[in-house]
Amino acid sequence: MESLSGVRLVWEGKENELIERPLEYGSRVEVVYPHPLFQSNNLFGERLDNPPQLEPALLNRIYQGDNLAVLNLLLQQGFAGKIDLIYIDPPYLSNSNYNSRISVEHQGQKYFIERLAFKDRDEDLVSYLQQIYKRLKIMKMLLSEQGSIFVHLDWHSSHYVKILLDEIFSSDNFINEIIWCYGGGSGTRRHFHRKHDQILWYGKGKDYTFNPQYRPYTEGTLQRGLTRVKGKKYTLHKEGALLQDWWVDINKILSPTARENLKFPTQKPLALLKRIIASASNPGDLVADFYAGSGTTAEACEEMNRSWISCDCSKLAIQSSRYRLLRKKARPFQITELIEEDNEEQKPGILELIVPEVCSYDEKQAMVKLGISRYDSPLFPFENRNFVSCLDFWELDCNYDGCFSSQLQVIREKPDYNLPLPLQLSVLLPKQEEYSMAIKSYDIFGDSIIKSFTFPGCQ
Repeated sequence: MESLSGVRLVWEGKENELIERPLEYGSRVEVVYPHPLFQSNNLFGERLDNPPQLEPALLNRIYQGDNLAVLNLLLQQGFAGKIDLIYIDPPYLSNSNYNSRISVEHQGQKYFIERLAFKDRDEDLVSYLQQIYKRLKIMKMLLSEQGSIFVHLDWHSSHYVKILLDEIFSSDNFINEIIWCYGGGSGTRRHFHRKHDQILWYGKGKDYTFNPQYRPYTEGTLQRGLTRVKGKKYTLHKEGALLQDWWVDINKILSPTARENLKFPTQKPLALLKRIIASASNPGDLVADFYAGSGTTAEACEEMNRSWISCDCSKLAIQSSRYRLLRKKARPFQITELIEEDNEEQKPGILELIVPEVCSYDEKQAMVKLGISRYDSPLFPFENRNFVSCLDFWELDCNYDGCFSSQLQVIREKPDYNLPLPLQLSVLLPKQEEYSMAIKSYDIFGDSIIKSFTFPGCQ
């Protein structure tokens, strides 16, 4: 049956253009080989060999762009029935802008800068339901027969989306409503504090993957050595007690100085995603997140040996994902940016480089010194500032051919923009007569600039 008792939500235009024609997008594709440097203490040079040739179809993927276009693209590329687990944390119909607040120092004083991460502002309930409905229909097509989907919501819209999921996946394939409870302050005195989210779990069919997860027994239960329910005795399991559908042991990321905190609003804890992924997938499975935010799902997959697809339309989200995967020293991955043909790109900042120099060489390799001499962003509010505070990180392509390939990345150990960021480095490269290279900078507003250069090598 399609829906419990035949109940459906109906609105004008609901069935229009569920599978859309290919949109008019261009794209930029680059491959990232994580090789992070956290400091410039490389007096003997960081050795860089030519990166391995990898099969693009086997790479993990980040897509920057409208997830509806990405979902259609994945269908066209043959991913129907190939994804084993989908987790999404879509907009909640909250009618809010979500900003990332960071601090920078200027002339000895600390200032706060607000960066727009994303907008959750549909025109009305109908437009919200329409955009969710179209995407969920395609996500079901992409799921494997053993696949399932977790949809993370809150009080704003969960009751509406639950009816859509019953229709699309069938109420017979509803598995759990997981209640994630968390702490934290609240300023309201007009209602009970809203301190839980709902995570709706549906299988594509009855053969979905489920790996039971356990929690430690309480001290009292361990001392008794058994548990008693309604007069019956049950022996304890060595794994612990099977988790229930309300989770109170994973809190939100509350500390502003926590290493996990990437200053991205709505960022979910890594422990939460690891539990979901462990529950509903196996090592080697393909996991997707089409509202990826700061990239928690991708990092969890890296830790748990899953392949992954990640997508978001926010440039700040993509940059946060990129940073955390670099810091994690993730497996190589591919980034595809979908570019609408009529989209006008924002005026970039200014990136100036030091003159590259071959410092020394032998029969096989040469040490090259390079780096950044100046950066400026039209969005940064202060004059005569230390431009390092404008930069998030920068990357190097040692064999630039017109398509940037990130082979080395200079980053901070945590997203504190008042920490130093090295601007120069020395790299050991295979000896060549001429070098063609590029540096790509990323600033705190999510903007990037590529500057390419060639220079003579060793005769």
